[in-house]
This record gives sequence, structure tokens and C-alpha cells, in this order.
Amino acid sequence: MKKIISNENSIKETIIVWLDFDAYSYFHLGVISELSKLENYDFIGIITRKQDMEFFEKQEFVKFKKLLYYPDCYIKKSNFNIDNLKKIEEEFDLNIWLNIFSDRSFYKFWTDFHKFTYEEILIIIESSLLFFRDILEKEKPKMILMQTPGENVSNVLLYELAKKMNIQTIMPMDIHYKNHIHISSNNKNSEISNKIGIIENNFEKSLPSYDKEFIKKQNYGDVLKTISSFDSGMKSFSQKIKHYIRRMSNKLEPIYLNTGKTKLRLIQNRVHNNFEVKKRERFLENYTEKTLQNEKFIYFPLQSEPEASILMNTPFYSNQINLIEVIAKSIPINYSLYVKEHPLQKIKLWRSIDDYKKIKNIPNVRFLHPNVNAQEVLEKSQGVISISGATGFEALFHHKPIILFGDEYYDKLSMVTKIESIIDLPLKIKNALTNFKFNDRELSMFVKILKEFALPVPYYSIIKDGVSISSIQRNENNFNLTESAFKKFIEKWEKEFTILAKTILQRSTETN
Repeated sequence: MKKIISNENSIKETIIVWLDFDAYSYFHLGVISELSKLENYDFIGIITRKQDMEFFEKQEFVKFKKLLYYPDCYIKKSNFNIDNLKKIEEEFDLNIWLNIFSDRSFYKFWTDFHKFTYEEILIIIESSLLFFRDILEKEKPKMILMQTPGENVSNVLLYELAKKMNIQTIMPMDIHYKNHIHISSNNKNSEISNKIGIIENNFEKSLPSYDKEFIKKQNYGDVLKTISSFDSGMKSFSQKIKHYIRRMSNKLEPIYLNTGKTKLRLIQNRVHNNFEVKKRERFLENYTEKTLQNEKFIYFPLQSEPEASILMNTPFYSNQINLIEVIAKSIPINYSLYVKEHPLQKIKLWRSIDDYKKIKNIPNVRFLHPNVNAQEVLEKSQGVISISGATGFEALFHHKPIILFGDEYYDKLSMVTKIESIIDLPLKIKNALTNFKFNDRELSMFVKILKEFALPVPYYSIIKDGVSISSIQRNENNFNLTESAFKKFIEKWEKEFTILAKTILQRSTETN
């Protein structure tokens, strides 16, 4: 592979590339490998894993001006300054505790190995804020290429600081439209929703109509199957044993995600999870409903957890079990609430049996088995109430009223009711059910706008291949193997990476 040489004497704009764990770093490398052919930029990579750093330092697909290892900013730090944190919070108008609670390792989720203390958390947070602030102030990048914020607190802090400093963030966003994504400058796809608001009363009347057949042809369930099939690349049992022995033998990287992990505790956790998952599956099989009743009902689809769309975008509705109870208290007496587990929750070890029992014990709630056909539930329901996600989008084409707690790019449509205050929930539900009017003209306009923004890029299929490359780098520790796999990766998806690169160039000319 020929090394890309930059002209050191020319003044080039800088792009910071967030090279996060697993597939994201290799996906972004694929994007900028095409972007570098279209425009001459300086690229600064921020890497979160030492294993990836080893590959990026040697690779010659893209010449980086700098490669920075993010965990260095907090490793071996032993104190923090609360006054300094308060100053940063006020200067950049942040809500730092809200950001902290977006990290699944600090609270509620990935805490089997270690419960982080107040002091430990704030050491990491202060170090991270200073690290990102200094980079952004020094480098003054034109933009930051990253995945949707919320996978961890680090990319949330980077995103929040960049927005406050008027630095453009660019990220691929799921729009619930099969094998299409949108390149957005924010985590709410507001470019689409803003255009809906602008042209709502000024568009052609001779547009095609859309109904449930449109969404059935899209079959977003295929996308969920792709996500659930993300593979570590270890096909055989012997490969898995070899990997596990190697993992037991090697010293873990001293990042905060590995705090508390010892050989014994890793083995104990693996054994415990295997037993726990089987118990949870038996409970779901034995105690959930597999058929729909002949009755009026509102459909609430559980979202998989932990998930950035909840932790980052709807943090005050993140306790879904409590939210189900609130909704159940708010529906009319002649309705039931149907709750269905998210199919992707399986790869996250399902929820606790205690959570499932709490759902089951609510008297006007029916708890559906995860395999019940979601399109059938939508079709037979009288409406959908959701935090966010694909189900509300699909409900539009089933001509159902939609009630949303979170922000979605389609929430400006008249068929969608947004909940601004939980106190208003009973009245909002009643109005949505009794006064709903399907607007065919509005839906036609919406699809027209959606198609203008949607890029024909099968993002999750690309990410699936990126997972395999990451696995090779992690398990084989052989640069030549990783390099060969990545070369095949960018050749396979060259057309899609070119589409993404051209779109990013276009976004770069727009205001933040």
C-alpha cells in the first residue's frame, strides 16, 4: 500500500477523528481514506484502545498529523479539583452529572467488577474535560468525525464541548429506514426535522401515498438481525478457548472499563452470566404472552439497554420499568398496555427476572414474548407510545397515533404527540386516541424529505465487517493480518465510503 504523503508547507484544515473501540475506529478510517482523496486535510486521531493504537501507528492508508491515546489523560491520576470542574461546567454551560450518568460503567449497568466512587468518577471526568478542551482550543479543527455520542462518557464530553465551542460534529445517524443513514451534525437528525417544519404547508400535492406495505417491504427487522449477528470472528470452540486463555494470561489495559477485572472474577462472571441468561430465557418462555387478545390496547416497545439513545438523549426516561407503570396509570379504563421485549436485548443478556416480574405484576399490562411479530402488534394496536426509536417511525405507515417521550426527527408531524411533562400524560394519551386524524398528504411530504436526506449505505452491515477486523487485531495481534483484512474491507465498501466522504464534504460547508 502506497503511503499517502502530505504537503507539509501547505496550510490545511484539521479534522479530528474519534477512533473509538471495536468497529467504529475501522469504519472511520475507511471514511477518511476516501475523504483524503477528495480534499487535503490534516487528520488527528483520538484512540481509546492500545491495540488499535498499534495498528494505526503502522498503517499507511491515511497519514495522520497526530495520534493521541485518550486514556493517558486519566491513567495514574489520583485527585481532582471540584472548583475546576465547576468552572468548566459554568464556562461551557454543561450539566456534567447528566453526562456522567450516560456512561454505562459508572452506574446501573457494567458494574459487576467495580462500583466507581464519587472520587474515581470525577478524576476521570476532570481529566477528560481538560484533555478534550486543550485539543479543541489548540488544534481548532474544522470538524470532528465521530459516532453518535452516548456509547461512553468520553465521546459525550467531546461532543458537548465541541458544540459549545461551535466546532462542527459529523456523525452517521440511524433513521429507521432499511440500509439508509443520514450524516448529521447533531444527535437528533435536526436537519430533517427542521426541513419538515419549513415546507410543511408548501409542497406538491401529487405525491404517492404510503401505508403499511411500504414499511413491510423495508423490513427493518432484517437490520436487527444484522446487529444481533455481530461476530467476534472466533468460529470454533477451540478458537474461543485459545482467546480466553490468552486473555487470562495477558495484563489488561489499564482503562477504566477494566477496573476490578481479575482472572478469577472474569471466569466467575462468565459462568454466572451463562446460567443467568438461561434462567431469564426460561422465564420469558413460560410467563410472557405469545398471542394478542381481542381488545383495545396501546403498544409500548421496550428499548434495548444499555443504549445511547436512552442514556444520552432521554436520560430522564431511562428507567423503563418505572415508565411502564406511569403509562399504565395514565391509559383509559377500556385499554390495556401491551409491552414487548426488544429482540436485541438477547445479546445484552436480557433484563433481570425481577424487572420482568415487575412488568408482569402491573394489572392492566400484557407482557408479550420477544418473538411476537412486531408488525402484527402495530397493526392491531390503537396507538403506540414510545421513548424513541424505530417503532414510532413504523407506526406512521400503519396510520396509528404516536406518543413520544424523546426527540425524533419525525416528531414535528401532526400525527405525533410529544410529552413535555409527565403530568400531562393521561390527557395527552386520551387526546391522541380520540382526536387522531391520519394525514396522508403530510406523510407523503415526510417520505419525500426523508428520501432527500437518506444515503444508501447499509451502515450496520459495514459495522459488522468492522467488528471482524477489530477482532483480528485484538485476538491475533498480527499487523499484517489486520492490514490485509482492512484492505479487503475498504475495497468491498468503497462505493459507500465515497458516498459518505462526499456527503461529509457537503456538510462541512453548512453551519453547525
